[in-house]
Amino acid sequence: MQTDARQLKEKLTVKAVRNVRRGYEKDEASRGMYRPEVKLDLARSRLLTESYKQTEGEPMVLRRAKAIRSILSRMPIYIQDWERIVGNNVSTPNGIYFGIDMNWRSVKRVVSGEEGQSLLDDAGRAELAQLVAYWEGKSLSDIQKNAFSGDILKYWKYEGTFIWTHWSELGIPDHEKVLAVGFQGIIQEAKARLEEIDRTVPPDYVDQKEFLEAVIIALEAGVTFAGRYAALAREQAKDARAPEDEKRLLKIAEICDRVPAQPARTLEEALQSFFFAHIIRYIEYSSVGIGVRFDKVFGPFLEKDLASGAIARQEALELLKLLWVKFNELGMIYSPLLSAVYGGAATVQAITLGGVDEYGLDVTNEMTHLVLETAEFMQSLEPSICLRYHDRTPDALLSRAVDVIRTGVGYPSLFNDKAILPMLKGWDVPEKDARDYGVSGCVYMELPGKNIVRRAYGGIHLPKVLWWGLHQGVNPVNGEQYGARTRDPLAFTSAEDLMDAYLEQLAFFMERFVKIENTCRALYERYLPRPYLSAITQGCIERGQDCRKWQYPSIVHDICIVAGASNVADALTAVDQVVFKDGKISMQELLDALASNWEGCEHVRRLMLNAPKYGNDHPQADAWAQRVHHGTAEVMARFKNRFGYACRGDGSAVSGTYGAALMCPATPEGRRDGEAFADATLSPVFGADQKGPTAVLKSASKIDTLKTYNHLLNQKFSPDMLSGDMKEVFMNYIRAWGELGISHIQFNIVDRDTLIKAQENPAQYPDLIVRVAGYSAYFADLSRGLQDTIIARTEQSFQ
Repeated sequence: MQTDARQLKEKLTVKAVRNVRRGYEKDEASRGMYRPEVKLDLARSRLLTESYKQTEGEPMVLRRAKAIRSILSRMPIYIQDWERIVGNNVSTPNGIYFGIDMNWRSVKRVVSGEEGQSLLDDAGRAELAQLVAYWEGKSLSDIQKNAFSGDILKYWKYEGTFIWTHWSELGIPDHEKVLAVGFQGIIQEAKARLEEIDRTVPPDYVDQKEFLEAVIIALEAGVTFAGRYAALAREQAKDARAPEDEKRLLKIAEICDRVPAQPARTLEEALQSFFFAHIIRYIEYSSVGIGVRFDKVFGPFLEKDLASGAIARQEALELLKLLWVKFNELGMIYSPLLSAVYGGAATVQAITLGGVDEYGLDVTNEMTHLVLETAEFMQSLEPSICLRYHDRTPDALLSRAVDVIRTGVGYPSLFNDKAILPMLKGWDVPEKDARDYGVSGCVYMELPGKNIVRRAYGGIHLPKVLWWGLHQGVNPVNGEQYGARTRDPLAFTSAEDLMDAYLEQLAFFMERFVKIENTCRALYERYLPRPYLSAITQGCIERGQDCRKWQYPSIVHDICIVAGASNVADALTAVDQVVFKDGKISMQELLDALASNWEGCEHVRRLMLNAPKYGNDHPQADAWAQRVHHGTAEVMARFKNRFGYACRGDGSAVSGTYGAALMCPATPEGRRDGEAFADATLSPVFGADQKGPTAVLKSASKIDTLKTYNHLLNQKFSPDMLSGDMKEVFMNYIRAWGELGISHIQFNIVDRDTLIKAQENPAQYPDLIVRVAGYSAYFADLSRGLQDTIIARTEQSFQ
């Protein structure tokens, strides 16, 4: 049966969050955080609360497992009249996920204010109030808030320098194992481990036993969940209006009876098994990303079915289109503050294509091309596609990828094995594991199946750190010593002194940042164990330990999202050139100009703006950019997570480069108070790149990935730069990017005039998609200020 996926898209609800805040200030909040048809789903919260009330006093890991069982066995489910792959993390097609056990305060505020009035009706708000009555003091946000006192408490509260996070988690489950042995196979492993510890009685016997019992409960609940869909499909088949609908529903029932309990035998079974495993992870705990190496995992199923005649290519394509629709049904509620960071995003789901296998051989197969064909046809926000590029990436694959990029959907984004594999080796990842890396969200590096279940250490805003260095860590508004007591800037004799102050301030804030995060993660381990995810993560059953209690032994763990590095580099370059080399202004004049937000000091601002800028292959500016990135990475690596592994930077700043910048005063590169930061770690400051796209690549190539972290680089081109004879030029540009060893690049393919028209007449451009950071968004869902940052990106040309 062929389904018109374009019609299916019209049936779906877009669950992307709108950015309604910048810092604590409202940003077009009257639009609402979500489109009107989106509703907050309370089913999980209701069933979780009932279960918690019944299990008071029991070990927490068992309480969590029993709560999962309650949710999966009782949450309302549905099968729509077009589905072949079923399931969702909420109980209705229009619902969005809510983790009341993590944070209820911001959600209660949202549904009571103008941002979220449409998310619940009065009855829903009344029920939420009843549920909150139980969770007050018990949710993780409450527990975390009550954990801190003394001086550290003021850094726990968001002030604009860094934002720590207690929301979503990353990590790629061992999907290949689930497909190979099924949940029942893993249950048998857990039972065998239970028998073993019953014989050996290790020192942590009780802890292991409770954990393993929880794993069994959670996996059996997953089997029950699938069985409920099988039963519902058979029930609906009885009332089917057409023979093809009855056949479709009975096939769903047959597949859900088998997977994920048993090994998958066919592509359709594999896709359904994977999707169940994926959404149950989302139900257990607030999650983002996917990360699965889609062609590597599902390519063999496709090839086997094609060879046996069990499926035709067109039917396989149909299945992928339907799966893409299901991906877009997943949604979650964000706090208003986090809407400033994730503006336009839903759940930042990304899949990985291409790259090499454990032997270093290219993995491209028919599934690779089928996914790209699906993406070109669907042009949906999710899943984003991350294409691993290497020296042996086939020209046909690169050409096909460019075709998809030309549509303007914002992906595939490109990840360079030439840069990333050596970076992972430097982070102590064994070569075999490194070759299997996936990208789960924006540019998050993950190892499928390995226990690097992590949350980002929030984000640190480097221009604000530099600003503290210009103020000796003292807040000029109230005189409070908030940062480190660095040298008086009037005593600086070179830009080197400012660089030293910047690094000292960075170390000061990172120390507090990491203390807060490590404390919070210890609380997560205690209060929110993850028996389900642990069950499908390598090593947990063997160790008898929840995934929060230990980590895969390498340094691919805890990341701190960095924003505004290019601003800091340009600021240091301008201070170096204008203040110290040319002596055109004094440090006092610069400080006065910054304090006035450049008002009455436009001549000073002009001098700073006209200094050399990163992104133009300028030796001085690029040298400062290199020093900023390298120095920042060195400082971050001094700080360890609670397992002793170094903190690493990350380029996944999402829309935080716009949202977080509101609370950063004017900075020396010419940026005004509140203006957005450069949109990615390797991107030049808006409009600063004036020498063409190749010059940007040359500048970016001077930032050594081996000495820094995984980066993000945005570029914008008009569609005609990828069309006709220019397509080969564009492909050569990508090849040059690969040769230069730059870790990442992605593209907005849209011209400035179109963006301006869409901003002024949004109703005429409802489906216009743009690339914000590591995700794509509908342009109409972004606030005008965030739209302006997309418009401000330099439109590159090869002519």
